[in-house]
Amino acid sequence: MADDGVSMRTGEHTGESLRRRAMMTAFLGTLTLATGCGILSPDGPERDAEGTVTAEARTDAFSIEVGDCIDDPGTEDVSDITVLPCDELHTFEAFARTEMPDGDYPGLPAANTAASEFCAEEFAAFVGLAYDASALELLYFYPVEDSWTSDDDREILCFVADAGETPVTGTLRDAAR
Repeated sequence: MADDGVSMRTGEHTGESLRRRAMMTAFLGTLTLATGCGILSPDGPERDAEGTVTAEARTDAFSIEVGDCIDDPGTEDVSDITVLPCDELHTFEAFARTEMPDGDYPGLPAANTAASEFCAEEFAAFVGLAYDASALELLYFYPVEDSWTSDDDREILCFVADAGETPVTGTLRDAAR
């Protein structure tokens, strides 16, 4: 498979709590189809009239929309992500997105901070409990300099997962835990 993305898994722990681990995946440059891993639809997954994913599909990170559910987003290849209907067993649910402001790339630490702060704020509105008080986990995608420059990538995309990334069925909206 192609190595199209850089990712980091870092611990953001409060006290001794290991559940606070956040995963940050940085987008890189042009995403390409991963050979040998099946055919990826350039149009993204199949959706119904409301925009809900109707069948499992492999796609790239740029085709994921708020409300989509995914399995492990991978840590090395953001061009090959499995998107699933949320009523099927999945690990992460996309719950918020925003665009960073135009201009020069702010640097990786600033992009990470922007994603972390935005997603934590949106987490409370989606889950019904502040991230620091929640048992749930947070994941976010944010742009890196290559994608910022070559693809005009400004997107921050936030995901929520159950504690320990335990697969769930359905949404975590209003889970309040």
